[in-house]
Amino acid sequence: MSVAEWVSRFNDRYLYRLPGGAGRTAPRVPINLQKATAGGVVFGLMLHAGDFTLAAWLYLVLHGSYGLLWLAKDVAFPDPAWRRPQSLTSAVAVFVYPLGLYYLAPLVMLTELGSAVPGGWGTTATLPAGVAAAAVACYAFGVFLHFGADGQKHFVLAHQRPRRLITDGFFAATRNPNYLGEILIYSSFCLLAQHWLPWAACATVWLQVFLPNMLRKDRSMSRYPEHPAWVARTGLLLPSIPTLVRRLPDLFRTRSADGAEP
Repeated sequence: MSVAEWVSRFNDRYLYRLPGGAGRTAPRVPINLQKATAGGVVFGLMLHAGDFTLAAWLYLVLHGSYGLLWLAKDVAFPDPAWRRPQSLTSAVAVFVYPLGLYYLAPLVMLTELGSAVPGGWGTTATLPAGVAAAAVACYAFGVFLHFGADGQKHFVLAHQRPRRLITDGFFAATRNPNYLGEILIYSSFCLLAQHWLPWAACATVWLQVFLPNMLRKDRSMSRYPEHPAWVARTGLLLPSIPTLVRRLPDLFRTRSADGAEP
């Protein structure tokens, strides 16, 4: 068994089947609780610190709106994985780790944690305009990819018979546009924090959770005959540059490649 497979199995047990209260809840409960409280937690920290700088407000708007968008997504096009039976112990564990790590960025920005842990390179009062702009750009692209790809996957799989690989749209150049989007979203929060600690926390989640899931999905999808060609023209996470370049002429055509009206 490879390391990725072992980590994937550990994650599955941790997420669903830790001993205690088997099948009493679902992962969407702790996830939605964290998303729903993110904005309130940030605003509470702002009140406690008396910090109403542009950086603090920007963080509140970005992280808070992401939480609300996630809740809307869970109603409009839910992920079946988050509705599977989960033990109560797993729900508590997941809320603490990894979801608890996502509070580190506002804690670094708005409490003494940022100065207590050395390695920061700025404060809310010294946020460079370029960093703020980069954070907004990351957030915008991340939301587009994350929710767009999840929406495409949900509605295609709901109506597509027989099932086949989704290799167009958001999945034309990367096999995991939703993960790429989520990474960009949390990168925007880390940029605003101006500290290494949130980056380290997010990197831990990306390596322990996202990467094994992407590799497991690739193994599962390999049963489809079109999988090798899809892999050849896409990136696992980052979009394939040659594929994007080949698609550029489509921007200036009145008809798509299959002849349909745009």
